[in-house]
Amino acid sequence: MFHSPPAVPEKWQPAYEQHIRVVEEKVAVIAAWVLLTAVLVYQFSHDIRLFHGADLLASEFAIRLPVILLAMTALSAHYFGKPRWPGRRLLRLMALALMAMILSLLLLHLANGSNEFHQISNGLVISFFGVSILSIRGLRDWPLLFLLPMAVFGGMTVALAIPTEAFAPLFFDPLMMMAIGMILVAALRHILTSEFLARQQLREVASTDALTGLLTRRAMHPLVEHELQRAKRTGAPFTLVLGDLDLFKRVNDTWGHDTGDLVLQETARRLISELRLQDAVCRWGGEELLILLPDTPMEGAREVAEKLRRTMTAPVDAHGQRIAQTISLGVASFKAGDTADTMVSRADDALYTAKENGRNRVEVAAC
Repeated sequence: MFHSPPAVPEKWQPAYEQHIRVVEEKVAVIAAWVLLTAVLVYQFSHDIRLFHGADLLASEFAIRLPVILLAMTALSAHYFGKPRWPGRRLLRLMALALMAMILSLLLLHLANGSNEFHQISNGLVISFFGVSILSIRGLRDWPLLFLLPMAVFGGMTVALAIPTEAFAPLFFDPLMMMAIGMILVAALRHILTSEFLARQQLREVASTDALTGLLTRRAMHPLVEHELQRAKRTGAPFTLVLGDLDLFKRVNDTWGHDTGDLVLQETARRLISELRLQDAVCRWGGEELLILLPDTPMEGAREVAEKLRRTMTAPVDAHGQRIAQTISLGVASFKAGDTADTMVSRADDALYTAKENGRNRVEVAAC
């Protein structure tokens, strides 16, 4: 299990990044509760643990205070929305504070000649394991979360003239737990990535037309609704373009449905090649295609529709047959009071007009 997680295709990278951010936010909340509880328990349980360094209680509290404050900050961010810090930042800060706390406690007891090293050793084991678990991003976080604090600790032992043999044995068990934590985190990342890929594949199958690779009608609806709400909220323009292949039934009747499928596939490829990444295309039904153009007013949408029409003027090569296939398009831009159904209906009316006026043309819906 200790190997790189499966590669995430580029098209799913934004969704994967969002998936990891959600995981980090959830882990940050759990970690905050665990740290807050554990640090407070350790601070006020000296008598129960038969810890004899009562003279160091104030110093220990000062060392633990950053962890307490950061844990409370993470909980405030989750429950109250302030501060608006991402989970990754909170995890890194809590991990760094935890490392700084345990290494500072060790330095404090080494400098004061305390003999309570078994207590500190237990804390090292727990802390090293905890920090490795907080390293959701894997090895890329380790230079910051482990190597940097250990380098500072090494420098402080030199500055305080603390011999290496006084503390080196204490790190054997913590380093073992750190290695276990590394393996566990790698395994968890592998599982998280595999589950994400499986969900994306199922979602793509459910939302993608099997023949053309375009979105399905069902998958297009929430995208249109999102643009509708955004237009109502901010006034951002958007446009729907409904296209229909001209006399497509003749292609199926003359050359067969296999050839018709190739024409549909080539149509989808050509349309996608002319659109932006933020645009969306779906197979609305049969040979009908619906195109969503966010942030596009009517005039810009008309130009896009004309470009799409022109891209279909070149014959389609299907099994050696050069088939002339054109497309008619109707354009409808958002206006106050529109719903998804009324916009599609207006685009359909414009498309009907394009058919009536001779096909292979673009018509704009009446305002």
